[in-house]
Amino acid sequence: MSSIIITILFMIAIGAVIGGFTNSLAIKMLFRPYEARYIGKWKVPFTPGLIPKRRDELAVQLGKMVVEHLLTAEGIQQKMNDPVFKRTMIEYAQKEVLKLLESDEKIETLLKKGLHLEDPAKDIRANASSYINGKIEKKLLDLKNKELAEILLEKMQTRIDSSIEPIADLVLTKISDYIASAEGKHKLSVMIDRYLADRGTLGSMINMFFTNTRLVDKVQPELLRLLKQDDIQNVIITMLEKEWNSLKETKFAAFEDKFNSEELVKEVTDLIVNELPINHVLNLSLSEAVDPYKERIVEDIVPRLVDAAGQYLSQNLQPLMEQLHLADVVKSQVETFSVGRLEEMVLSISRREFKMITYLGAVLGGMIGLIQGVIITLIG
Repeated sequence: MSSIIITILFMIAIGAVIGGFTNSLAIKMLFRPYEARYIGKWKVPFTPGLIPKRRDELAVQLGKMVVEHLLTAEGIQQKMNDPVFKRTMIEYAQKEVLKLLESDEKIETLLKKGLHLEDPAKDIRANASSYINGKIEKKLLDLKNKELAEILLEKMQTRIDSSIEPIADLVLTKISDYIASAEGKHKLSVMIDRYLADRGTLGSMINMFFTNTRLVDKVQPELLRLLKQDDIQNVIITMLEKEWNSLKETKFAAFEDKFNSEELVKEVTDLIVNELPINHVLNLSLSEAVDPYKERIVEDIVPRLVDAAGQYLSQNLQPLMEQLHLADVVKSQVETFSVGRLEEMVLSISRREFKMITYLGAVLGGMIGLIQGVIITLIG
């Protein structure tokens, strides 16, 4: 009886050892040997191991698995639209932006470091000048074939229209005041004198009846009285309106003949750029420059930018991921891994499961040994 028990236990032990060993060997053969083995020219079967032999296929399948099942556009979009994730990203961005905005470094120093500018003030002036100059030139080009009436604001045209009569009154008043003055009377006397001198005999005959001074005394009051008549005012108003209407119908290109547009644009540009407080701003620290806007930047602008960036990425994630060719990236990375690294990666994830498979093989082998021992005992 004892010999039967010993035989059965021996069979169980042998079966357990064989089952555990074969399972352990099978697991190791997934990775080992790393390279093919040869006896002479004869290749040893099952070398290299399964994974080394199929590494290229494994790399392709891992790439597909990552793109199609793990790192999918839908999964990333769902994560980006998660309110908790959004809040976390906004808080992180606010923290980093606030840290930047509290910097004591001068803006000029930051520009030199960040943009590698040797002379930020010079570069900013040059860029500002180029930008403003281009804008003015473009605007002049757009206005070239437009009439003045199309350029001026309707409100301005209405104001000028309503100012014609007051201007006419002002012109008449100024002319009357000048003629009534001593200087005006003298100029009028000189004009009469020249006029009569140019008339030859007729002028001499008139001078025979009137002295120059008496003639001025006659002409000056009459001329002042004439200037006060409504007809004269209406004539000036009509003339101004006619000229104004003609001017409104004139194309802007006609005015370019009156001045050098290139020099004018350059002068206007230089005037604007010279008024910009570039040096003052560059000498401020970043915290001083943004202090009035710090709260708005952190509490309003940063969340808006993070949200806008998230929406843009969410909407364009699919084509972006296609452009990145993630499957090829994963495939390339896996192909560069050594087999030993692949083995370590797999074992780090499944080491416990592989041990359980080995133990399961031993248990199954022991059970088979038990069955075999019982059968042999019964047959014997």
